[in-house]
Amino acid sequence: MTLYANGFEMMREVAHHASFTKAAIALGVSGAAVSRQVKTLEERLGLVLFHRTTRTVVVTEAGKQLIDTLNRGDDEVSHLLEQLAEGQERPSGRLKINAPMAFGERFLIGPIADYARLYPDVIVDAEFNDKRVHLIEEGYDLVIRIGALEDSGLIAKRLCDFPLYLCASPSFIERYGMPNSPDDLRTLPAVIYTNLASGSVFNYRSEDAKHGSINLKAAIYANSTGMLMESAVQGIGFAQLPYFVCRQHLEDGRLIKLLPEYESMPERSIYAIYPDKRFLPLKVRKFIDMLSDRLGKDMDISAPTTP
Repeated sequence: MTLYANGFEMMREVAHHASFTKAAIALGVSGAAVSRQVKTLEERLGLVLFHRTTRTVVVTEAGKQLIDTLNRGDDEVSHLLEQLAEGQERPSGRLKINAPMAFGERFLIGPIADYARLYPDVIVDAEFNDKRVHLIEEGYDLVIRIGALEDSGLIAKRLCDFPLYLCASPSFIERYGMPNSPDDLRTLPAVIYTNLASGSVFNYRSEDAKHGSINLKAAIYANSTGMLMESAVQGIGFAQLPYFVCRQHLEDGRLIKLLPEYESMPERSIYAIYPDKRFLPLKVRKFIDMLSDRLGKDMDISAPTTP
């Protein structure tokens, strides 16, 4: 392993300090030298060893395995490198994913089970919840996110469209009347999704392509689409609901679409988000490919072309 010795030493120091700068100080070299050596090592191995963010440096699964093996001799290091190389030819290792609760339970349990069956060498760790997670710091390989993405520096693969509908129950409309324009929403009680950055605002585009924005009057806040749905059905307030959530309720009349001539903005999609496109592990690539195929073809997520 003499070919990689210098890179391994620097990799170990970066992992120990969780910082390229601190590793450079400990080694008595420049930060640029440490970064260059680690990058060269990653390129030689065909692996990402660290994920870098503005907040921290996090060792990848492959990096952890490599560091744990360095003190066991060249033979074990060579064996591990062979295993990691095989992981780029056959999906293996741990795949940690996160997705919103309602969406995951509705649309992802099938693809995830199929993936685990197809690739038994991958240990799938699937979490469904509506909390905000730090992809890199919490060790996720990828997360599924819905909406208009913020500029996070992460890589996002668009999987399919994901429209929102403005909905209310018949009892709500009977009590408050049918709104005829976005301005009519200003004084009406709204059910607001707290995990959406702009949840307390209705941004819209009219049929003549004019854009506008209305601040909403909260009747209830919730971080669960199930809670949003129940609140809307019971007439507590109107809500912006994903089409896949409200579709059945719209069809059976428990909910009514408001302001059909206005479109919720910005346009939203479903994305697979992951840390780094360099040497993307095959286990991640295969999962993204499966989701892209299944969500695009088999699942009724996108709204119909006419309201």
